[in-house]
Amino acid sequence: MGCEMAKLRRLDISLDNSLGIYSPGDRVTGFVCVDVTEPTEVHGGRMWFYGNAETSWVEITKSEGAETVTGHQVFFQTCCQLFGKELDDNSESPGFVIGPGFHQFPFQFQLPEQLPSSFEYYSETGRIKARVSFSVKAEVENSRRTASHSRERPILIINFYDLNVHRHLIDRVCLKKEIALACLCISKGRIVCELSLSKTGYVPGETMDISVHLFNSSTSCVKSTHITFQQRVFLSAGLHRKVASALIFSISGQRVKPGASGYYHDVIHIPPLPPSGMPHCEIIDIEYLVQVQIEAAGAFRQTQMLELSLPVIIGNVPLRDSFIDNKQVVPCYAHFDFNTGDIVEHNAGDLESASGPVRPVYTYYKTERKALLGSAHDGSGGGGGGGRADCLADMSPERRRLLKQRSCDVPQSAHSTTASTAAAAAAAAAAAAAAIGRFAVSHNDLGRNGTITAI
Repeated sequence: MGCEMAKLRRLDISLDNSLGIYSPGDRVTGFVCVDVTEPTEVHGGRMWFYGNAETSWVEITKSEGAETVTGHQVFFQTCCQLFGKELDDNSESPGFVIGPGFHQFPFQFQLPEQLPSSFEYYSETGRIKARVSFSVKAEVENSRRTASHSRERPILIINFYDLNVHRHLIDRVCLKKEIALACLCISKGRIVCELSLSKTGYVPGETMDISVHLFNSSTSCVKSTHITFQQRVFLSAGLHRKVASALIFSISGQRVKPGASGYYHDVIHIPPLPPSGMPHCEIIDIEYLVQVQIEAAGAFRQTQMLELSLPVIIGNVPLRDSFIDNKQVVPCYAHFDFNTGDIVEHNAGDLESASGPVRPVYTYYKTERKALLGSAHDGSGGGGGGGRADCLADMSPERRRLLKQRSCDVPQSAHSTTASTAAAAAAAAAAAAAAIGRFAVSHNDLGRNGTITAI
């Protein structure tokens, strides 16, 4: 640095919004703080405002081997003059003199109306990355333009997603699918699975009620059942496309014997997550889904898979008549760590004191009740070992842990494989379906997954 810059004792950015969280269209205001030890001549001082999205992943091709694919989108890159000469002024005229002591220079910037939420995704191997980031930077350039001093601070953007725009999200849904097993053209029976959700639209802090009915009317054993709630990320870079996923919750069930049935029920806490979709971002999109995967023993030691998926919408403006209206809740901002399951609340000054990249935070509704983590099931729901709720909203605001993965014993009712008993099992299945309620509708988005039922 030149000798002029050596006189600069402090350069900092102070935002009027101490949380550093904004919505599209908001005005970012604050001060640039400059402290010099003696009169200092500079070319000028300016503010930069950045917003961009980046994607990166490694593709393996037979011809070229490993190739890193990258995508980039710029939402805005704007410069605002604070004092001194303009950025493109290369004249020989005297520069701007900053007097000794502490100075504050105000700034303001109007964010564009169409922006996505801040976002980041990193795979466990580090080979897949996606990020939407925003920042402000103060820069002071010396009079000869041979050196500069800068200070950059991240800001966070949260886009609004009002679930009430789609009122059908409050309806209970049931997805049913079956698979026929056979060996050498000889039928071995069927496996039927029903996945039910209390509704399909949620805000972080709510709980999702999941039920899975499994009817094994075949002569084969269901080896395993996996229920997951996951975030799916779609990345693009030019003509290249990539799909990645992050696990939010998972549970595994035990075997279901031939002629037996299994029932699983649990309540999943929704952690702080970005709203579904990534509007105004061309290279990143996100969605959420609940998925059930059933592995059945097939012929010749092979396995057959049955898979059901229900899309879930995550917003940050709750549905009317939802839990928000029935409980005392306090909306806040928090970050969810996919690796550890921790939920960390965001406080004023966190962005200012952060070192390195800042993790995005999202709207999170926590209850005002005293901290509590206990069983939300009394066993009447066929809970077994998996009847424990993730009441994270009731835990301390400093650290919350999401119980991401556990195993449960699937309750089984043994049946013989005779024709009469199979008919009885079918009747029981029909009765259970009738108890849930039937009002079948076609769902184009679920094509291969079967029939969706709104209740």
